[in-house]
Amino acid sequence: MLAHVIETATPGLIMLLAVSLVIAGLVKGMIGVGMPVVAFPLLSMLVDVQTSIMLLSMPLVLSNIPQALEGGFVAKTLWSLTPVLVGMIPGVWIGVAVLLSADPAVAKIVAGAVVILVAALILLAPKLQVKQRMIGPVGLGAGFCGGLLGGIAALSGPLVFIFLLAKGLSGKEFTKEASMFLVVSSILLASALTSSRQFDWHDVLISTLATVPVVVGMLVGQKVSDAIPADAFKKLVVVAVLLSGAQLVWKGVFA
Repeated sequence: MLAHVIETATPGLIMLLAVSLVIAGLVKGMIGVGMPVVAFPLLSMLVDVQTSIMLLSMPLVLSNIPQALEGGFVAKTLWSLTPVLVGMIPGVWIGVAVLLSADPAVAKIVAGAVVILVAALILLAPKLQVKQRMIGPVGLGAGFCGGLLGGIAALSGPLVFIFLLAKGLSGKEFTKEASMFLVVSSILLASALTSSRQFDWHDVLISTLATVPVVVGMLVGQKVSDAIPADAFKKLVVVAVLLSGAQLVWKGVFA
C-alpha cells in the first residue's frame, strides 16, 4: 500500500510528506519527544491513515535507538518496562486489526479523536503518582492502552510517558525508558503491519528511507533548541496538534 502511494505520488506530494517529517524531527530535536504526535496528523492530511502509520513505523524505531542504548543497562531497562511491554503486545495487535479493517472515513475520525485525546493529555500534563505496589497492574494497563493507540494512530508513547512520570522517573532515566518503549513498540507495530496483506517489505524499505528527513529535522532542532523556550514551544506544538486532530475528525465526518 505505502509503495503504491509513493510510486504514484506527484513530486509536490512527496515534498509535502518530506517537509512534514522534517517538522516532526525538528520538534523531537528541540524537546526530545513528540515526533509521532506532530508527524501523524500532518501526514494524515496528505495521505490515508494506514499509509501514514506505515510511513512512520521505521522512523519511530530508528530515531529512538540512540537514546534507548545510551549509557548501557539495556537488560535492566527492559526488565523495568516488563509490565508495560506485556500489556503493549496485545494492545498493538488489536489496534492494528481495528486500523486495517476500518472504513477510511471512520479511520480518520477515530485517529483524529485519538490525536485530540493525546494532545489534551500532554497539554494538561497531569501530575500523578503511582504507589510501588501498583506499578505492575497500572503499567500493564498503560502498556495495553498505549499499544492500542499505537496500532490505531502510531501514538503509543504519551499514555506510557505519563505512567513513567507517575512512577517517579525524570531526566535521563525517563528518556531512556521512554525511548526503549518506543523502539520495542514500534518494532512490534511494523511487524503487525507487515504481517497483513496490505503491507510488505517494500513498504518497510520506504519507511526506513523516511528516517532521513526526520534526522535532518532533529539535527536542526538540536541546534536551535537553546534559542526558543522549550515549554512555550511544546505548548505551541500541542495546540497545533489539537487543531490537526480536529481537522482529521472534520474530514472524516464530511468525507
